[in-house]
Amino acid sequence: MQKLFLTFLSTGNLGRYAEAAGSLLALVLGTAIVYTAGMQTLFMLAFVLSIIAVFESGKFVVNGGDAAAVTIDKAVGIWFAMMIALSVAASLQLPYAQPLALLLTYLAFLGFEAKKPSTIGWMDRELKGGLGIVLADILAGIASGVLAALLLTLLDRLL
Repeated sequence: MQKLFLTFLSTGNLGRYAEAAGSLLALVLGTAIVYTAGMQTLFMLAFVLSIIAVFESGKFVVNGGDAAAVTIDKAVGIWFAMMIALSVAASLQLPYAQPLALLLTYLAFLGFEAKKPSTIGWMDRELKGGLGIVLADILAGIASGVLAALLLTLLDRLL
């Protein structure tokens, strides 16, 4: 069960496609949660899973597990990004703002995840164990959500 949780329903077992697949699955599930149970439910789920993921991924890596296979952190990160981008999209007059917010969030998250700029990369390299694994992706998610929100706001003003 631990491995199924940490690999986010086995998306972490997809090798070089693990990050993209885990993020996409999280985007789909997060969207379903937002539109059925609400943004508050997604926030609580992301918050609780973040805490569990820190401890479980730390144990997993200490016991010889591959940190690259852990994709629950991608889910949590993209959920934080979605919350930011969708909150801004709801206030815009831009047609298709919410689907566009999801697309921009996904693309921005993959970019931040791949490049790991600035503090995101530092957290990933320097913070050992589960804390570094999860916090780097939460920060990448927040940065992705802010970037998507800024792009949406810019598009709304231009159109």
